Amino acid sequence: MAEEENAASLLAKKDYVRAVPLLKREHEKYPSNPRIRLQYADALLGAGSVREAAEQYEATAKYYDDNGLTVQAIAVRKKAEKAQAAAPAPAVAAAQAAAAPGKSEPLFTQTVPNSPLFEVLGNEEREALVKEMELESHEEGSVIISEGEPGTSMYVITSGEVKVYTRGTKGSGSVYLAKLGEGEFFGEVSVLTGKPRTATITASRPTELLRLDKEKLDNALATYPRIRKVLDEFYKKRATHTVEAMIESLKKKG
Repeated sequence: MAEEENAASLLAKKDYVRAVPLLKREHEKYPSNPRIRLQYADALLGAGSVREAAEQYEATAKYYDDNGLTVQAIAVRKKAEKAQAAAPAPAVAAAQAAAAPGKSEPLFTQTVPNSPLFEVLGNEEREALVKEMELESHEEGSVIISEGEPGTSMYVITSGEVKVYTRGTKGSGSVYLAKLGEGEFFGEVSVLTGKPRTATITASRPTELLRLDKEKLDNALATYPRIRKVLDEFYKKRATHTVEAMIESLKKKG
């Protein structure tokens, strides 16, 4: 256990070269542990072993797929996508061949997040949205969105946790509204309505998110205009469960 913690501290310090052999041993000891495999992939990538990192990312994503953790699988494939994009062409081909021997698959043929937001879309429409998403990381305490700012992105939580705050009535400071975890999403109301953010959302621990910018959403809408109708209907159906609904309830109580 001390060895694992040492490897984690080396990762935190970005000392990837020293972390690789420690994590390799841990991975060989616990081959079915996706967290260790993912750390190993991160260390390999940081140390410049792009092909090996891509192989480990793909194996981790497959584990998540097989266990129904589709949000996490997509997040890991986003990492693999970046690793492969940075690799020379032969390394990319080798990584793809190692990840899927005898079979070549597009990156986004896997199922998309097990979330109501995606379940109401057709396969092509869902894939169009997922392709436009970007993976971003936030440290504990990081502010992801701020109340009053323009809303230009929506987010799906792939790992970690966020907290939701709003300004209290009559200058009473911030009011803690909710905690959101893996698979949940936020920020969609501002993207759909154009209204400013109605809450501040911060990472309560290290968190990874899939971000969909309005501009990228518009790209998908240009090809699949039905997405707008589906999103609008989805928003109306969950109107009583949004962050905005919590805030309205708070105002009525105040």
